[in-house]
This record gives sequence, C-alpha cells and structure tokens, in this order.
Amino acid sequence: MKLPDSAGHKYGPESTQRKNMIKQVDRTIGYLRQRIRESGLESNLSLIITSDHGMETVIKTNEIHIQTVANFTFKDIQFELLDYGPNGLLVPKEGKLEHVYSVLKNAHPNLHVYKKADFPRRFRYANHSRITPLLLYSDPGYVIHGVRRIPLPLSSCPSRGGIRGEHGFDNEAMAMKTIFRAVGPAFRRGLLVEPFDSVHVYALLCELLGITPEPHDGDLEALRPMLGSKDPPNPPAGPCPGSRVPRLFAASWGSSARDAPRCPLPTSCSPLGTAEPSPPRAEGFWILTQH
Repeated sequence: MKLPDSAGHKYGPESTQRKNMIKQVDRTIGYLRQRIRESGLESNLSLIITSDHGMETVIKTNEIHIQTVANFTFKDIQFELLDYGPNGLLVPKEGKLEHVYSVLKNAHPNLHVYKKADFPRRFRYANHSRITPLLLYSDPGYVIHGVRRIPLPLSSCPSRGGIRGEHGFDNEAMAMKTIFRAVGPAFRRGLLVEPFDSVHVYALLCELLGITPEPHDGDLEALRPMLGSKDPPNPPAGPCPGSRVPRLFAASWGSSARDAPRCPLPTSCSPLGTAEPSPPRAEGFWILTQH
C-alpha cells in the first residue's frame, strides 16, 4: 500500500494527514483479518504484515547543497546521482577523485563522504561493481541537493519553514525502524522477539513457500525461532471459493497496492485499533526491524 508512504513524504510523519492514512491502513488490516476468519482460513493461512522502511521529518533549513561547497564544481564530475533524499553517488572525472573527495569530506557536519573501499561494511552496499567511486549520505533529518533542487510540495510548507518526510537514512536510526507481525499456523503464538534486520525476511518467505532462494545477505536462522511446528495446517472447514488456498499472505504497507478500501470498516475487527472491546488473542507478535 503506497499511500502511507506518499502522505509521509508530502506532509511529514507526524502530520495529521499521515496519521489519518495510518488509521485507514488499520481498518484495512482489520477487514483482512475479518475476512480470513469468515472464510475459515485461520488454521490454513499465515499472514505477515511488514513494511520496507520508517520515515523521518525533514525541514527546509536542513538541506545540504553540494554546489555551494567551496572549491567544488560539477565540472569535475562525470556522473552524479543526487537530489533524491539523504544519499548520493558521484563519479569524478579522471584525475579528480582525490580533489573532489578532499573538498567534500568535511564540507558539512551532517554530511558523510566515503570512497567506495572505505564505505562502512555494515551497510552491505559498496561491494558491487555498479557502485560509484564516491558515496555520500546525510544524518537523519538532512537531505542532499546537487544541481537539480527538488522543491518541497507547496502543501507541506507551513509558516514555520517547510516540512516533509524522508527515508533512506542510517538504518540504526530509530525513525528508520519498521514493524513485523506474523500470525498463522507457520508461527509460534504469543512470541515477542528481538529486533532483526529486514534482509532476513526474504529467506523466511522462501522457507514458508518452499522456494529455493537466490543468493542474498539474509540468514534464515535469525528468524527460525519464530517458526512453529512443521506439521501441515488443517484444511479449511468448508469449500473455499476460487482456486487453491494460499499458504502465505504477505502485506507490505508502503510499497504495493495503490488503494485501500474506503468503506467504513469496524474498528473492533482491527488488530491495531484502540477501540477493541476485548483484548486481542495471544497470537503472533510485534517487533521492530532494521530498515
């Protein structure tokens, strides 16, 4: 579901508009779980709810303009990928690498500039042939601008300066954390686990679906403790309309379906709502994951 991401970018993560969108997602999840129950699929269908990143508030004054750095010129740059938030890639022209690196290295207290070989290994990013010789990233709350300055949306520019939301910051920042909830026959009940890196989710999905994974940086063993018995789930109580019953349903809020149901859904069926008349079942878990 892309809309929570769009509202976060346009108005900021703490805005009323984004909070209203989260309520809509809440109702959608409630509707989904209600339909799973009504269809008799609770013992046969595992449900995973997660997202791809968090969101950080960015104000207009926290913009790092590369073109204003002393002794820096884009004439020394063969290729640049900037103006897309807190990250940047640069390919200096032949013989200009050391000069560009030296003038940008200490250009701004909230800007981090690395040669490819020195980029922090924990990001698992710089060891690819397509990564450029110089990499830049900014501290949470700051964005990097190059030649093309992408303006703030007019609707997100209140009198106090201009607010929007961004992601792509250091995944150790709390605002970059996301959520992970899983429920169903594949998972243990009532389990709360420690935060883990989202890179492990791919291995988990492949395990649940019986798919041999492609090479990746994840580790299934990091998430195996959350898995329950490998006994096959019970078949649904009655005939199921449509085709075969899927063994796994994964919902990623922020990256897939464009529109959520707009009908007024009861908050009592929502696992996230605050208006539930009774405590939720001790089933599944919430955790924070690394971006």
